[in-house]
Amino acid sequence: MTRGFFIAGVALALLAVPTSAQRLSVTESVHDLSPGGPGTVKAATGFACLFCHAPHNVLADQTPLWNHQLSTQLYTPYTSSTYQQTGTQPISGSPSKLCLSCHDGTVAPGLTVSEGLIPTSGTMSPRSNLQTDLRSSHPFSFATPLVDSGELRVSLFSGSPQTADPSVRLVQGRVECTTCHDPHTPNLDPVAQKFLVRDSSNGQLCLACHDPARPTAIYLRGWAASQHALATNSTAGNPSVGAYATVGANACLSCHAAHNAGPSGRLLRQTEEATCAACHGGSGVSPALPNVKTSFEGSQYHHPVELTALHEPAENAFPLNSSRHAECADCHNPHASQSDTVAATPPASQPSLTGAFGVSGTDGFTPLRPATNQYEICFKCHANSSSKPQSASYTDYGRTPYRQTFATAPDPYNARLEFQSPVSRHNVMQAARAGVSPSLRTSALDLNGNPVGRSLAVGTYLYCTDCHNSDAARAQGGTAANGPHGSRYNHILERRYELEPIPAAPGGSTVGVTYSPGLSGPYALCDKCHDLEQNILHNDSVFGRHRLHVMDERASCATCHAPHGIQGGSAQFNAHLINADTRVVGPNQSGILRIDTTARTCSLRCHGEDHDREGY
Repeated sequence: MTRGFFIAGVALALLAVPTSAQRLSVTESVHDLSPGGPGTVKAATGFACLFCHAPHNVLADQTPLWNHQLSTQLYTPYTSSTYQQTGTQPISGSPSKLCLSCHDGTVAPGLTVSEGLIPTSGTMSPRSNLQTDLRSSHPFSFATPLVDSGELRVSLFSGSPQTADPSVRLVQGRVECTTCHDPHTPNLDPVAQKFLVRDSSNGQLCLACHDPARPTAIYLRGWAASQHALATNSTAGNPSVGAYATVGANACLSCHAAHNAGPSGRLLRQTEEATCAACHGGSGVSPALPNVKTSFEGSQYHHPVELTALHEPAENAFPLNSSRHAECADCHNPHASQSDTVAATPPASQPSLTGAFGVSGTDGFTPLRPATNQYEICFKCHANSSSKPQSASYTDYGRTPYRQTFATAPDPYNARLEFQSPVSRHNVMQAARAGVSPSLRTSALDLNGNPVGRSLAVGTYLYCTDCHNSDAARAQGGTAANGPHGSRYNHILERRYELEPIPAAPGGSTVGVTYSPGLSGPYALCDKCHDLEQNILHNDSVFGRHRLHVMDERASCATCHAPHGIQGGSAQFNAHLINADTRVVGPNQSGILRIDTTARTCSLRCHGEDHDREGY
């Protein structure tokens, strides 16, 4: 018997040793490149082990008896703003260096040391060819000792570092390819069958190193109770997520890929919003989820997730002056987000916002990781950020009124300062006060005119999303996803809130807005909480001339009232959210523009008519 046949016979005999009924061997996997192997790459001659190992004439400084020619490539390693390990290239002699001798695609699969080049036919699958740019692959072969990011298991930093799972083994304290993969047994995970070292359903492989339970795990904290960890929605037939049967079983793999991930970084499967849309696009899971993708793409006004820069966790140093943008992860924490089937009470964040970062409503600078209240998440961009694009001419989201107090306000479009107002404001940051608005309903109305059960009584609060929301939000009786993803109404408003056309000069005549009653009318947003018909237009105990202005003169609610609150101003001139839109209202012939809410007089010019201390 020749040496080659003897080696082949011994090797095949060893491979034939019985194993447990569940396990496949190398000869039943794509790592068997022999002529009878089951994979797409087949050699003209040779036996299964030969393409990686041989007993003689192999590389002298490599174990275990390595027989495949090593790659000499330099690699572009994984990086991100939160990745803290060091080391840039696979360590010589490491299992990862050996695996890359085939899997970087630069060395022929049949190029052995002992036998030279053995011709092969067929090609490796694209997902198995990692190439030399490893930025889309999980980091490995980094230097030790590891750097604690706060998200990893404490056991990784002990004197004898180890993972939380004995199946997931470090190599000299490092994560290497063999930490996650057993190259000899393809189906230890019977579903994924990717040579994984264990069944990886429910994120078990990832959780061997990543620890959401650590108090310092600010990005992963809350995973165990999150909807992505628990959801039973079927993912059958969805190629954009993992191999398991449900969202919860796919767990981390629903969004992340360990190798050949998408272009957005952080091992996301696709671009940032496309990764979310794989399940939140109206299909891809069963039962189907509300179509958030359509809310963005099919709405005239929407948060521009498709245009803005990548969300990077390290950006969350506030205010967001240079990184102000809108990606899904800017408002949601996908590792902690929960189902909104349980109603929340404002101002506390809804379950879908669980774990999201925010900024303090007190100063607009202090990071909150996580936020407690919904408005704190909105304030990341809509408070102290210096890159707010609003101006007197800003129209991307519909016309923006320019208020009388803006001329002296330090930051005119800072919603935090408006809601903090000691003069007058909607009750987003401060509880509703007694006697401020006798027009209030007992409960807000949904899109169908039915009470939603949310009290508007003294001491209650509103959400930002009570006004800024999808125009068909489920929580309001519609069918679309809740939240300010997109709307057909300006400023991503849930319902109609019409502004008057701008006259040729402030105070001049305009066609105004033709009034119609109810939740389909031009002030449906106001009518949601304020009984316009009963308490404002017909039985007005506060102003007395709402009917004249709104119905006869066709003046908009927004012409006199600021919806958030009064930034600057005073109780004498700005009670009841009075703050004139100076693009519609102008000074009278005496140069005065003043609404005195204490003396109850108006001095201004509006709709072509002068008022001089006209009483109301």
